[in-house]
Amino acid sequence: MKAEDKYYRKLVEGYLNKTLTKRELAVFFDLLSRGELDFYLEEDMVSNFAEEAISHHHQSFWRRYAWWSVAASILLAVGLGIYFFQQQPNNTDTVAKTAHTVQPGSDHAILTLSNGEQIILDSSGQAEEIAEDHVSIVNDSKGRLHYDLSKLDLSDVSPDELADKHHTIETPRGGTYHIILPDGSKVWLNSLSKIKFPLVFSKQKRVVEMEGEVFFEVAKRKDQPFLVRSKGQEIKVLGTSFNVNAYGDEPFIRTTLLTGQIQLFGANAVIKLLPGEEALNTGTNLKIQNGDIEQAIAWKDGYFRFDKVDIQTLMRQISRWYSVNVKYVGKVSDERFVGKIKRSEDIHELLKIFKDGGMNVSLNGRTIVVTN
Repeated sequence: MKAEDKYYRKLVEGYLNKTLTKRELAVFFDLLSRGELDFYLEEDMVSNFAEEAISHHHQSFWRRYAWWSVAASILLAVGLGIYFFQQQPNNTDTVAKTAHTVQPGSDHAILTLSNGEQIILDSSGQAEEIAEDHVSIVNDSKGRLHYDLSKLDLSDVSPDELADKHHTIETPRGGTYHIILPDGSKVWLNSLSKIKFPLVFSKQKRVVEMEGEVFFEVAKRKDQPFLVRSKGQEIKVLGTSFNVNAYGDEPFIRTTLLTGQIQLFGANAVIKLLPGEEALNTGTNLKIQNGDIEQAIAWKDGYFRFDKVDIQTLMRQISRWYSVNVKYVGKVSDERFVGKIKRSEDIHELLKIFKDGGMNVSLNGRTIVVTN
């Protein structure tokens, strides 16, 4: 199941159970206003009807359901208004703005515990503590998840047992999150990204699996190497900082080293990177080149930075962060773009910057149209 599906289902469930935070309500209202929750609302509605009713009264059931879907949408919108204003009586301007504009991304993700329980993460301004198997996990008010093992008592539980239990954190489109892993390593997830790791690392090695784009600051442990596994490669480090861009829609995996040294295992080669270098992995070939550090980690510092990038690469980043689609009309331009823009920028301001730079772009609903 995709991270977006998990996140949207969790939002619908939270709304129906009245457990959403203020930020989650704003996100829910925005998604509802643009129809992205219709499928998940209908899915929930259908699941509450008995299967017997569907099989014995198939045609009449769906006639009634079609009418009920329209009525339910109206009731849901009214119910949302009541619920929302009860929770946030002073935020009418924020609600109106959220419902009618494309918003930049923010700190939100979904945590899946080893027992399958899923928890929505955000920076709602309130810290919360999550506990599983003697491990204290604090989700603070700044959009950061901190695993604290200082109170871990292994007298009645074995480390091997905990090492077999994994947590997964996924960000949807327009989401980002910061995590402090059980070993103290710091991790930042960009939009549409995922990381899986054990509650307690084994004594021999620390292994995490990732998708999307992730920045690592690895805590140094000489006798316990840190391994990062993504599709088509594995990275081995002791203590260092680096960025891995491994999105499935990018032409290659880009690994950029900031500090320390890493060893990268590809399909047909093993290479070592030094600070300032980056590796491009196409799946069949590994190439080392001088890296653009500022461009590689701009997303982590709250910026888009483009240094002679093509329009499709640029738009893939915009699409993930603003949760919009991109449509090309005419031949795709081969122009290259240079610039640095805050990721908190309103999308209309962003498009104005692109237009001033000579790009013919417009916003149609939640689709950016690029015309050449």
